[in-house]
Amino acid sequence: MALQAIRRATYDPEVRAIIMEIDSGGGGITASDILYNAMLNFRAADTTRQVITLCGDMAASGAYYIALASDHIIAHPTTVTGSIGVIIQGLNFRELAQRHGVADMTFKSGANKDLLNPLGESSAAQQAIVQNVVDDMHKRFVSLVATRRKIPETALVPLTDGRIFTASHALELELIDEIGYWEDAVNRTATLLGVPDICVYRYDESVSLMSLLQVTSRLNPRTWFGETARLQYRLNL
Repeated sequence: MALQAIRRATYDPEVRAIIMEIDSGGGGITASDILYNAMLNFRAADTTRQVITLCGDMAASGAYYIALASDHIIAHPTTVTGSIGVIIQGLNFRELAQRHGVADMTFKSGANKDLLNPLGESSAAQQAIVQNVVDDMHKRFVSLVATRRKIPETALVPLTDGRIFTASHALELELIDEIGYWEDAVNRTATLLGVPDICVYRYDESVSLMSLLQVTSRLNPRTWFGETARLQYRLNL
């Protein structure tokens, strides 16, 4: 549902920024890439907009991939992040099945159609095909880290083998920009937008809890009821 919220924000001219809360160990690379691209589209619709990510317990692998679309990444002091890598994993039960008299019957159009068949035997060439897919996806991930974090790819080599980092280590490595909390994310958003105050208005939708921020030159009761420009959707992934 986060994707729908981002798209809704993108086409709302009053929304000036998104603070995206991420607490995830990752997921499918395509799903991550779609959300990453949606955040870029949000920015492209109005180049004055800002995207800030606040990381929870974890912002690893695909979750960090999404965070790369941000202008500013903030992690809690206890956040675990990184895990920059790609994995295709499976189990092979061929020998176990044979011991129990279970035979595989697969009808395929080509020798490589069942590369990950758990009851089949894969050749070195077939394993290389899968590894090439992993390597190609990993290359894209590393390239995005290098581009978005402005870190030379050569410097990223020892950091992109799937290892995880604490928030303090990630800050040293420039994988994130700041260690802080929700209040720091709000203050950073105000600073990036060049406004003095941001008020939070929360509301529930049928599928997700979200909040809108509003920009005002001074605090007043009207800002709590949606009468000033909406600033941001707060997303929980």
